[in-house]
Amino acid sequence: MNKLIALHFSLCGFVILTAGCGSATPVESNGSPENQTFYGSVIDTEAPVNGAEMRKVLAESGRAELRFEGDITATCAKKGCWMDVVSGEDTVFVRFLDYGFFVPTAGVEGKRTVVQGEAFYDTLTVPMLRHYAEDAGKTQAEINAIVEPEFRLAFTATGVMIED
Repeated sequence: MNKLIALHFSLCGFVILTAGCGSATPVESNGSPENQTFYGSVIDTEAPVNGAEMRKVLAESGRAELRFEGDITATCAKKGCWMDVVSGEDTVFVRFLDYGFFVPTAGVEGKRTVVQGEAFYDTLTVPMLRHYAEDAGKTQAEINAIVEPEFRLAFTATGVMIED
């Protein structure tokens, strides 16, 4: 019985170690332009929507699988586990499916991105917003100034392309 329990814990440890928590390592993509780096799944970058088109789709369905494009304005400075993407007049808060991959923590601000996954509206609570502000390297005064939740356009990405 003890051997069976030891085997169980050994297998659990192996699964945890091999599953990992993702990384900002680019995904290899044969045939894509040299100035495109992919994270998560390699995605089709043709015909993405912009923020205004995304809002129209969400007005009809509330949630939608789609691909959109914009410019990166910020990423999580600690791990690269989220990014803000401006698309037209909209800023979309992008997280990555199951924290399965990350984007670079710096150096991608201002670069064009195409993101594929699920779009939706989300309420970010004060504790969440403070956590993200801390991740972004905000000062304690800026973090303490966050006192209201935010209702935002949000996105859970399965794949991201960033132009170099």
